[in-house]
Amino acid sequence: MKKRNLMNGNLAIIPAIGMAIALTACGSEVATEPENAGAEQQAETSESEVAGEKKEEVTVENTANAEGYITDSVIATDLIQVTIPDELKGMTYAKVEDDRISVYDKALVDAGWPGLVFEVGLSSDCNIFAGGMFTKVGEVFATDGTIYNVGRGYASEIQWDYNEPEAPESYTKLEDSTESIFENITGTGDNLFVYKAGTKGEDLYFTVLDKYVTAISEGWDANKCEEEGISPEIAAIAANNEKPFEVLGYAYADMNCDGIEDLFIGDMSGSEIDGMVYDVYSTVDRVATHIVTGTARDRYYAYGGYALLNEFSGGAMENGSVVWIFEPNSTDMVCQLGYKYDAYTDEKNPWFSTYDNEEWTPMSEEDYKAEMDRIEGQKTALKFTPFTTVSGIDFSKEDMSKYATFTEIVDSLYPNMAYANVTLDETDVLLVANGSYDNLDGNEAAIDSSVFMYDKDGNVVFLGTVQSGGTANPLAVKDGKLLTAGHHFVTKNTVKDGKLVAEETAYEEFDTNGNATYYVESDGEKNEVEDDKILQGMFAEYSEAEVVNFQKVME
Repeated sequence: MKKRNLMNGNLAIIPAIGMAIALTACGSEVATEPENAGAEQQAETSESEVAGEKKEEVTVENTANAEGYITDSVIATDLIQVTIPDELKGMTYAKVEDDRISVYDKALVDAGWPGLVFEVGLSSDCNIFAGGMFTKVGEVFATDGTIYNVGRGYASEIQWDYNEPEAPESYTKLEDSTESIFENITGTGDNLFVYKAGTKGEDLYFTVLDKYVTAISEGWDANKCEEEGISPEIAAIAANNEKPFEVLGYAYADMNCDGIEDLFIGDMSGSEIDGMVYDVYSTVDRVATHIVTGTARDRYYAYGGYALLNEFSGGAMENGSVVWIFEPNSTDMVCQLGYKYDAYTDEKNPWFSTYDNEEWTPMSEEDYKAEMDRIEGQKTALKFTPFTTVSGIDFSKEDMSKYATFTEIVDSLYPNMAYANVTLDETDVLLVANGSYDNLDGNEAAIDSSVFMYDKDGNVVFLGTVQSGGTANPLAVKDGKLLTAGHHFVTKNTVKDGKLVAEETAYEEFDTNGNATYYVESDGEKNEVEDDKILQGMFAEYSEAEVVNFQKVME
């Protein structure tokens, strides 16, 4: 992270549609992966956000009038098509120039006013159309493998008669329809536009969240945390809290106003530092990137919905507050203003202000107090979600005697965990998953689960856990068996004699030359087999199994 001084400076996995699209860099090419490559459930984008699927090649000619404005209700480029809805037909002009489409209020243009309502910008450069007068609204996946940012552009000044206090009715009607117009953009030909792709925190930062779960679960010390690029305060949280995942939270917010959500890791302890931000992440060239770290004496808070407030202390005689913004697609931070009490520098007049965090100008005590009160009032309370929604519950470490019934287990679950009741070979069991996802077939599916049953005395017993290889292979049931699968294995799980057992597993392993060897494990015995006949047979059984429909726990 670099803090840059500027005087008064102003500034996933994509939906499963037949392939996994790796977002690693601007203008990156599409890469295909095994179906189970995206195990992280946060990476699933809902079906409603896919604005279009593969289409047949079409040709749309834009019709322009004598002034060069397009009058069609469908405005096309080589990459996308923007459709003006029927109720707005005849109300717009448009222009297509290089990398953008501009849409105007026809009545205002005809009356001699600029009339710009919005622009659609497209670029494979992540520094363009995300920030400034544009906010990112999605991505286009071109047939040549290039990924393009799609940005919504805003007018920088009044587009109608500035003597009129309110926008004309026609302009307001068009402006109110803009979001819907962007949602319904489609790709030209076989190009694919995905609304909100590359903008949602849950798609961008799931691996970052996993890192914090690992840090706490493994008990990283402060040095290890710093080596891994996270706040050393995480080590203190892990060491000093019985339930650390309940006092550490995460939040998504578009703090640099580029349309892309940023990630904030923060305190939920209810103490004096509640709401403090330990770490901030944004995206640089579509990659989740660390921006800044906070510590006990160098704290960060969200500020005004667009900036970070740094509260620092240099000892009993020095403390202050500096407001920073971080720029889109960058780790640079820009100082906006700051105030400090610094008796080390001037014991008689220790109040100072700055606009670049380098030159500090003396000020009166009265002005200092007024500005500090104003800054305090601009602190923004982020709505943190506890890390329990990421970590889930490790029931192997739980005292099961506190659960008298399955219902009591369900009542103890954190938001976003999920549960289901199934029968395995005549034994009723409760499945509890750390998370779930829409399987797009009417089921809320899961890939992992803790398994519980009642023993002969009616006590709740934790049997163990099962795990599939990814979201392409959700937990499923067939003929009284709980099936788990991955790209190279299938397992039939059941309950026998009060124990969770893998009744049969078929899998394949590959040597360094890519040669496969096939195995079958049954009743605890492992045997090498001649070919993949058994494995393929079990895959066929899995394909016919019923996906377990989980119930997600809501807040």
